[in-house]
Amino acid sequence: MATANLKNNTLIVIIGGFLGSGKTTLIKELGKFYASSGKVVTYFTNEVGEEVIDGDLLGYDMDANEITTACVTCNLKEVMSASVEQLIERAHPDVLFIEPKETVSPLVVKDELEKVSLKSGAEEYNFAPLFTLIDCSVFFKNVKEKKKITFDQISVSEVIVLNKTDLIPENELSLVEESVRQINQDAKILKNSIQNKKGMDDIIKLIEI
Repeated sequence: MATANLKNNTLIVIIGGFLGSGKTTLIKELGKFYASSGKVVTYFTNEVGEEVIDGDLLGYDMDANEITTACVTCNLKEVMSASVEQLIERAHPDVLFIEPKETVSPLVVKDELEKVSLKSGAEEYNFAPLFTLIDCSVFFKNVKEKKKITFDQISVSEVIVLNKTDLIPENELSLVEESVRQINQDAKILKNSIQNKKGMDDIIKLIEI
């Protein structure tokens, strides 16, 4: 029962994309921002190979409850849902970042959490728009080698972040944006570079904690 009362107090931010697209780095930067403003931040991933986020990595002097980590390498379904509930119950977070592995679209994660919540009769989760991160420097390589996964990731997302924009020329960036728009005509497209901090303000505005 404790978890049900906490669900609406936690905003779940699901950030999909390929391994190496910059998801963990983006979540670190967002975690720094929210933790520095007094928010309780948590993080969940089942992406094998991504580094674990904790308070030390974020570079902030925080108490143990501000950043809590839960990592699994098993399948999504019941284990993920149970782990998310336990994380919320233990840490009482304001925001929970979920980083699914590259073969799982953000919508699959959202649907699974909603299905489990509906089955249990518990309060519904509170979700931010679904994000997908794209590494612009290898976008066309990913389209060629992982066409179905690329399409699945982009087509279901509500916000698509063209990441690492500093690594490619402007004309190539325009081609990436045009290709993404052909797959998803409705999503909000943002451009971001962690190196020069461009795009972070727009991402934060869309999360709306």
